[in-house]
Amino acid sequence: MMCPPEFQAAQETLSSLRENAERYLRIRLGAKILQAEIQRYREKSQGRVLRRAAELFALVTEKRFVGLEPDYGSGDEPVLVGVRENGEKVALAGMSDGTQDQLYLALRLASLEKFSADGEPLPLLVDDAIVNFDNARARAALKVLADLAATTQVIFFTHHQHMVHLVEGAVNGQILHIQEVPGTRVQE
Repeated sequence: MMCPPEFQAAQETLSSLRENAERYLRIRLGAKILQAEIQRYREKSQGRVLRRAAELFALVTEKRFVGLEPDYGSGDEPVLVGVRENGEKVALAGMSDGTQDQLYLALRLASLEKFSADGEPLPLLVDDAIVNFDNARARAALKVLADLAATTQVIFFTHHQHMVHLVEGAVNGQILHIQEVPGTRVQE
């Protein structure tokens, strides 16, 4: 007995729907597994760095931010947010230029500390990285850099005289060596 053409077309459509639904489910399941593995890797590999960066960020912002957390922005892309003492989460776009610089400094220093702990310490060259900080936060950052100088060489370049004064006040004179470069112009 022959099936009507409409029945045959419906069977082919149904078969195609089953195949596509199974394929979709395999892809979605694979994506969920991959996302879970990526998160597990992040927590394992970046957890230590992120915890240390959060500590450093709290120090250099003078506790105006008390932590860092991974979060998700629009489109579910992972982002890093600063956390205030009251629990408020602040995205990078909501931070001032100086606070953004402090976040980047904290992340770089935490990564450098991890790298140095796992291998050979590297010198750190800092070129006017704290010029956008207010004086209190600059002093806090300089103290963090001075602490880092106990395990690795820190070379701090500036052409701002007020930064030199801040360094002199924030860093132990026994580890501090100021070298003026002849012919350079220092800004007040």
